[in-house]
Amino acid sequence: MKINFILSRLWQYLNIYFLKPFDAINDTLTSYIIFKKIKFKNNYVEIGSGDGMFSYIMHGGRFPLSFDRYLDIDFDKKNIFDVHSAKIQLKKKKFDNLIRPAVSFDSRKNHVKKILNIGFSKKAISTKLESIHLKKKTTNFIFFYTPHGINDLEKCIKSASKILKKKGKMAILVFDNYVNKNFISYRLGTNKNFISNFFKKIDNGRYNEISKYSKSPKEWEKIFKKNNLKILRVNSGLSGFAWKVYDIQTRPFLKILIRFFNFFPKIIRTILKFFWMLLFYPILLVFFILFSNLLFKDRLNCYHAYELLKIRK
Repeated sequence: MKINFILSRLWQYLNIYFLKPFDAINDTLTSYIIFKKIKFKNNYVEIGSGDGMFSYIMHGGRFPLSFDRYLDIDFDKKNIFDVHSAKIQLKKKKFDNLIRPAVSFDSRKNHVKKILNIGFSKKAISTKLESIHLKKKTTNFIFFYTPHGINDLEKCIKSASKILKKKGKMAILVFDNYVNKNFISYRLGTNKNFISNFFKKIDNGRYNEISKYSKSPKEWEKIFKKNNLKILRVNSGLSGFAWKVYDIQTRPFLKILIRFFNFFPKIIRTILKFFWMLLFYPILLVFFILFSNLLFKDRLNCYHAYELLKIRK
């Protein structure tokens, strides 16, 4: 393991996710199995970028301690983060030494607004990921992140494959269908009673969305082969127990925590956040070592990061 990479990314992801601290475990692991195991090319195409924060931190970017995802939310929406009403403040935008995407695609308009605000990606476009509007066979490298809000992941992969040049490469993060067994909130929300309704709200449709495009390694291999993509390597990680903890963590009282921290003036909020992070960071680091599965290769994993090669035109 590249310990310096893990230590720095864990702190930076915790900075933006501090009220859901185990989100930092997921993003540190996925950034590691993607970026430290697969060689990226500058000016790559990014598909399913989300709000752009994952890639920015993965490549070495940093947000100020005073910033996080909970400053810009809308409690009236099903996805409280699908909003962009507050400008993201970066002290200095220094991207010269970082590998950057030439263009980022995402299906959500507010995500694209955030990507453009951060400025790490040189261009951002909101579009259906099943139909990427770039010329065929023009791209050397694609990073296909875990997308949300799509109807057909296989169609998205087909669309991405079409814009790759022959011998072009794609790094893609996908779910193993093993992850489906580890949604605690969904399992607890299947009955019809008050407690079940509570956990159904916590799940918030995540199981139904992710289970649609989580597959076994053999199934992924067939999909890639069908789209003229040869597997060069696969890096896997995250135990089922880690996903169970991530699935629950602070979700039952997240809105209370957000309201509590956002009640305070900026300077006091930042100080409280810093001490919160100091409390959780060593816990998360030990948890990462034990349950990321990077040290235990024989365990079942929730994620796979594939490096693929386009073998035919």
